[in-house]
Amino acid sequence: MPIKVPNDLPAVDILTKENVFVMTDTRAVTQDIRPLQILILNLMPTKIETETQLTRLLGNTPLQVELELLQTSTHKASNVSEEHMIAFYKTFDQIKSRFYDGMIITGAPVELMEFEEVEYWDELCEIMEWAKDHVHSIFYICWGAQAGLYYNYGIKKYTLPKKLSGVYRHTLEYKTGMLFRGFDDEFFVPHSRNTTVDEEAVYNHPDLRVVATSPEAGIFACKSTDDKHIFIMGHSEYDPDTLKKEYERDVKAGINPEIPCNYFPGDDPNKAPTVIWRSCANLLYSNWLNYFVYQSTPFDLNAISSGATPSHELVTEEFDLITAKFGGTSLASGEMFEQVGNIILEEPKRRFIVASAPGKRNPKDYPNDYKVTDKLIEIAECEVPRTREELLMELQERYQEIVDYLVGEKDKSPDSDSNDFYVNIDFSFDVEKEFREIAKTIGGAGGRPSSGLRGYILSRGEYLNAKILAAYLGYDFVDAEKYIKFDEEGNYDSETTEPLLQEELLKHDRAVIPGFYGSLPDGKIKTFSRGGSDITGAIVAAAVNSDMYENWTDVPGLLMADPVTVSEPVTVPVITYRELREMSYLGAEVMHPDAVFPVVAKDIPIRICSTLEPGKQGTLIVKSARYYETSYDISGISGKKNHIAITIQKAHLNENPRMREAVLKVFSDREIKVGNIVAGVDTLTLIVDEKAVGNSLEQIKSEISTKLGGAEISLLQDIALIGIIGRDIGSSPNIAIKILSALAAMHIGIRFIDHGTGNMNMILAVDNQDYETAVKAIYQQFA
Repeated sequence: MPIKVPNDLPAVDILTKENVFVMTDTRAVTQDIRPLQILILNLMPTKIETETQLTRLLGNTPLQVELELLQTSTHKASNVSEEHMIAFYKTFDQIKSRFYDGMIITGAPVELMEFEEVEYWDELCEIMEWAKDHVHSIFYICWGAQAGLYYNYGIKKYTLPKKLSGVYRHTLEYKTGMLFRGFDDEFFVPHSRNTTVDEEAVYNHPDLRVVATSPEAGIFACKSTDDKHIFIMGHSEYDPDTLKKEYERDVKAGINPEIPCNYFPGDDPNKAPTVIWRSCANLLYSNWLNYFVYQSTPFDLNAISSGATPSHELVTEEFDLITAKFGGTSLASGEMFEQVGNIILEEPKRRFIVASAPGKRNPKDYPNDYKVTDKLIEIAECEVPRTREELLMELQERYQEIVDYLVGEKDKSPDSDSNDFYVNIDFSFDVEKEFREIAKTIGGAGGRPSSGLRGYILSRGEYLNAKILAAYLGYDFVDAEKYIKFDEEGNYDSETTEPLLQEELLKHDRAVIPGFYGSLPDGKIKTFSRGGSDITGAIVAAAVNSDMYENWTDVPGLLMADPVTVSEPVTVPVITYRELREMSYLGAEVMHPDAVFPVVAKDIPIRICSTLEPGKQGTLIVKSARYYETSYDISGISGKKNHIAITIQKAHLNENPRMREAVLKVFSDREIKVGNIVAGVDTLTLIVDEKAVGNSLEQIKSEISTKLGGAEISLLQDIALIGIIGRDIGSSPNIAIKILSALAAMHIGIRFIDHGTGNMNMILAVDNQDYETAVKAIYQQFA
């Protein structure tokens, strides 16, 4: 099979003369074959020579290969024309959204420098990190191998007493592997380098395997145990005269080099070198392409991942500390408290627990039930003392019901063969005393309680639940009021909170912390926005450096779509922090969107799981999903109805930043959030929520027209936004095709399409009346 290369690449003429079948772009368009996509990061100064050497070896295989050449943007090539680099090389920014079957990282003449001193080291690190989940197999050569071992495994290099230059005998240490299948017992490879790797560190690393060595040259080849990384220390690709040219260059430079070992016949530099490594080089590259790329790479390149592990096989045994937050539904009744107790005590690593206020109970038993926080808001806004007392009494009865149930349960003795946990046998809780204290703090005078008490009142649901749970489990109670701090403007103060909370929690082996609130500098209690217990859980998880933050709720994880719209949607096994934020922004009720920030900073995974179905794995939320497999192309579908699209048309509108700024200021002055912006040369379309605009639509239009000195403004009302979120949306055209095909099949018109930042979501606008049908159609394409 041929190797496909760009038209006019110098290697084409050279290799054609050698009878290597090279196919150009023009010829390849007639082929209906999925070629292997191979990326070469060429760090060598002799660009054309290295291109030709590698193209020759990659072309000597029955597989069709398509080459892409990559350069660093932080270092400009000096030994080849700029025209050549522009014509044939891409930069990382141009290819980073793509996927490749294989990648080669060449050597570079910078080996005597420390890695961090190399001009393009940071960019190379970025590329190597990117390759982990965008390239199926990576082949590192010479200094590239040393750099790869250092970046991926921390293996250091050191300088040799003298330059290693020549052709050396090698043997296999791992004879049953596929990389050197068909090799003779002894084979020869050229080397040309001044440094080598710490061999002891390579041999002792559990994720590396040494494959081939040389008595003189040391380790020649090693690989990662998952076969993703191949490290080659020599230069199998060298031409017959490459070492000769290097030797003559050094002689001319006055370096007085030694004659390359086993290279010139009789060590006579005037004689033509004898090539004894070509067959081994061809076989090495053929084996890599066949066994490490072709045989295992996915047909759909978008499915490439770096040794991904199924998300349902998350190894929690490796965790030493778990912080778990339980939502309102999980702690809504005595029965649910008992279930939570079982969940916590069956896993001793769940040492720090964050509790929400009671939510609604089972609607079959309590058809007109309420959330405790809603009742507390009613109390905070109540102006009639007697009614306030009645509301408090209603809450007191609810908490007493929880405690009475738990007191009854702890008196039950488990069977001798049972694995049931033992709760605190001395458990008791004086609900009446707690409510006397609350009533005393609020005061009995007429009128609404003072605004300074609002935070205190709203926080009592979490406060009481945490105290009851701590007493029931026999855990310590740590009041969030003392350790979670807000600044004078009411913003969460992480710099004060983190050391204060960490210092306190380190004093406790196990503790329960109430969610949702903290305190201001003046001591008054301040709450987060609704759902803020999620944030407290993340803050606690970060403070104690948890291995996992569990968020227990009433659903078995993150659902791909709203169950109100789609019947029994599937649970997404794994998503990233960014995808979670996107889903929350677009309307999905998962967990508080700000909850990810404390754990993102420390790369702590989040697991969303169900108190009602604790045996299910739920959804794992991680910084990078490359280590986990998922069978779904998207992570979720969410959306909102009742939006207005306001389109402003004026010549040069988007070429004049002042005009655009003036338009946006009209909305910011009214504190109206602009959800999406779609821009053309002379048009600007802003998507806003109808409720936010209210009755001010005509005023907004008039003000925009005035600020722009006249403009044509049109409205599109009653539209719904649908967001499809997935980390591969921006790089996989198949996903977009599926989405648009699903809507076309249902004859649903699309008002506009937009990609969010980072190409992680696709936003569609449809008529309100088509919203449910559209969501169902899209869901059926991916579930």
